[in-house]
Amino acid sequence: MSAADRQRWDEKYCDKQGPGKITPDDWMIEQVADLAPGRALELACGLGHNAIWLAQQGWHVDAVDISAVGLAHAEKLALACNARVNWISADLDEFTPAGDAYDLVLVFRFLDRTRLPSLVQHTLRPQGRLIYETFTTAHTHRPESHMKNPAFALEPGELPRLFSQFEVMSYAECALADRDVARMIATKPACHKTP
Repeated sequence: MSAADRQRWDEKYCDKQGPGKITPDDWMIEQVADLAPGRALELACGLGHNAIWLAQQGWHVDAVDISAVGLAHAEKLALACNARVNWISADLDEFTPAGDAYDLVLVFRFLDRTRLPSLVQHTLRPQGRLIYETFTTAHTHRPESHMKNPAFALEPGELPRLFSQFEVMSYAECALADRDVARMIATKPACHKTP
């Protein structure tokens, strides 16, 4: 990312009033139902709805985003919800968390083919879970979609290939009411897999 990306997102959040309540992703809630709370990391967390919900369930959550303005909204909402989240304002091109540190990593509506797979591989503990959802190229064809550049969306079957070192538990490409996405649940193997 760049200073221009940070400015663009800060301006987007400056134009918005912070949310009055959390709206975590329903699919994410389903996917963590069988997990005991531990340490979680959300990358590109935006306004932090998923991070706040996880903290309310007893998870120790670090949430990273490039926009300090968005994180200020998220922190205000977390305080109103009596939830503790460690908000980190950072560019994911430069952010390097501790290795093998998290039981759970979340990524929603963000794609970085170059950096993200190695970042998640580095920071997730062996047997830790990755929950990932982002847009597919089908979304760019929706008349109401603001995303028109297919370079920012996944090709069919691409997400599991990006995380080929992981064990995929489930993968689906979904046409939802408001978006077209790929959804993947995967775990980091106990032993490093060789390609």
